[in-house]
Amino acid sequence: MKKLLVVMLAMAIAISFGSMAMAKNGLSVDLGLAYNPNGADMGATILKDGEEGAGNGLFGDVIVSENSLLAAKKTSVVHPALGNLGHPIKSVTDDGAMSGINTTLRVRYDFLDAFFVRLGFVYDKQISGGDDSFKLTDNGLILNGLLEKASGITSSHMANTSSVAGQKVTQEWTYGYWAIPVTVGINVPVTEKFNLYAGIGLTYYSGYWQLKVKAPAGYIAGDTALGAAKEKCKFEASGIGINWTVGASVAVYQDISLFLEIDTTMAADMSDSEKLKTKGGQAAFGVDNIYYPVSLSTQLIRFGASYKLPLEI
Repeated sequence: MKKLLVVMLAMAIAISFGSMAMAKNGLSVDLGLAYNPNGADMGATILKDGEEGAGNGLFGDVIVSENSLLAAKKTSVVHPALGNLGHPIKSVTDDGAMSGINTTLRVRYDFLDAFFVRLGFVYDKQISGGDDSFKLTDNGLILNGLLEKASGITSSHMANTSSVAGQKVTQEWTYGYWAIPVTVGINVPVTEKFNLYAGIGLTYYSGYWQLKVKAPAGYIAGDTALGAAKEKCKFEASGIGINWTVGASVAVYQDISLFLEIDTTMAADMSDSEKLKTKGGQAAFGVDNIYYPVSLSTQLIRFGASYKLPLEI
C-alpha cells in the first residue's frame, strides 16, 4: 500500500504539470461510509487463534476459537471398550469476526488548483459478529476425560461432571472507536468533472475491544472451588497514528460530487491493565491483571458524496 501511494503521488505531480484541467478551489464537506469486516483487528483471534491463557480450560485454551469449537462439535470421542461416546460439544453459535460501519464527516479545502487539506471525524460502530457460545455434552465419560486433562490431577480430585454437563459457555466480543484524521494531498484533475487524488496525514484515535465471558464452575482447571468464571474486560487505547488515502471523484450535479477511495489508518497501542474479578478468571490467565494490544488499524474502501460550499476563501 505504501508503494502504491508513492506511485500515485509521483503520477499526480507529473500529470498535474501537464494537465490542462484544473481542480476546483474552495471549501467542501464530505460524508462517507465504509464496511469494516475486521473490527479491532480481532478476526484471527476469534476465528482461529483463541487465547491460551494458562492453558487450563476444558479444551485447553481458556478462550476457544470458532474453528476449534466447530471441530469439537463434529469430532467423536471413542472409548476403547465402549466405542463411540459422541461429541464433547452439543451445539455451537459461531457469529464470526466483528464487523462494523465506518462513517466519516469531513471538511476539505482545495487550493492552488492542485492541492487539498482535509479534516474529518470518523466513527466506527459494530453491527455484527463476535457473539459466540457453545453447550457442553451431557456425557459423563467424555467430561471426565476433559476434566482430568484440564485439572492435571486424578479423577478422584476432579470436579463432579454434573457441574459442567450440558452447561453453556459464552464468549461475547465487542469493539468501537472514533478518530480525527488530518490529511494533506494532491489533486490530479483528469477532466473538468473527473479528479484523482492522493494524500497522507496524521490521525488522533481512541477506541477499545471488549470480551465478556461466562463459564460454569469446573470449566477452568476442573476445579469447582474456583466458582463460575464471569469476566468483562475492556481494553482501551488512544494516541496518534498515520493515515493515507488514494481516491477518485466525479462531479454529478452542479456542486455535488461522488467519491470512491482506499482509506488506510495505522493506529495501535498497548492497553492499560484490566483487573480480573473472579477466581475462575484469575486461574484461567494465571494473573490478577492482564494487558492486551489494541489495534484500530484499518484499510477500507470508502464511498460517499461531497458538496462544494458556496463560499469564497
